[in-house]
Amino acid sequence: VFHQSDKEKPVFFVANRGHHADIGGLTPGSMPPNSTTLLQEGAQFLSFKIVEQGQFKEKELIEKLNEPGKQENCSATRTLMHNIADLKAQIAANLK
Repeated sequence: VFHQSDKEKPVFFVANRGHHADIGGLTPGSMPPNSTTLLQEGAQFLSFKIVEQGQFKEKELIEKLNEPGKQENCSATRTLMHNIADLKAQIAANLK
């Protein structure tokens, strides 16, 4: 968040956190106890700027959520539209 007197230096940061019930992997719900790789637990996000210059990066997000499906016996997210809607709601919560 920036103060109106200085648009270059943030005065504080905001964030929110949520749990997404399914982000792919071996089993619905993600994080099965028999995982041997991270992708078997679901999509991995080391760091991802989901909104850039006011634009929601949906294509890139979908690619990340589909990544686990490229591994044998794994699935991409099973709830893609829910994941996208939930993330858009989280973004909206940070705007006000």
